[in-house]
Amino acid sequence: MKKNRIVASYVRLTRSDKVSKGRQVSAEMQANSKFGDPDVAYVQLDAATDHLEQTMVAAASGGKEDTALMYQAEEEWNKTMRLMSRYVERVADGDGAVMLSAGFDLAKQPSPIQRAEFSVEHNGKSGSVILRRRAVEGAKSYLWQMSSSPLHETDNDWKQVKASTQASVEISGLTPLTKYWFRGSVVTKEGTSDFCAPVMHVVM
Repeated sequence: MKKNRIVASYVRLTRSDKVSKGRQVSAEMQANSKFGDPDVAYVQLDAATDHLEQTMVAAASGGKEDTALMYQAEEEWNKTMRLMSRYVERVADGDGAVMLSAGFDLAKQPSPIQRAEFSVEHNGKSGSVILRRRAVEGAKSYLWQMSSSPLHETDNDWKQVKASTQASVEISGLTPLTKYWFRGSVVTKEGTSDFCAPVMHVVM
């Protein structure tokens, strides 16, 4: 799993929320002994937050110059927060709880991709498909069956088409634009597993 990291969500906050965020981060970090020697002094972060708030008030009733000063103060606040978040990441060394304790938000960890237990895929060749199933540790072989009957109520409706040592196999010689049902099982030292739920596929 990748290390936790801080997401710069504070940059997208409204200016008033940035003021609140800056004060929250400053207060929570100063209360935590882990953050005793920040790259940016707390008084500098507090000053950037106060200055942003002051320029917001001035811009609300001022002209273009006051608005330009507000934008400048906001950019300085963003820069200060980035420097502080990098310091927190370095101290935390991937520990999400430490990062959260500083008042920052974490980037979402990517969800692991789970392969379907059994799937049927067109492989680009007419009358041919690829059958795949989730690999099983210690498997000796995989058994693959096919049926063209929509009922397949008994094992007699199924035809074993291949056995393989890999968790995927190509089945060819099928009739295009025809529905087929496929299923698979695995052979281990404990025996042969039940076949998985059938998957229907229209062969191209």
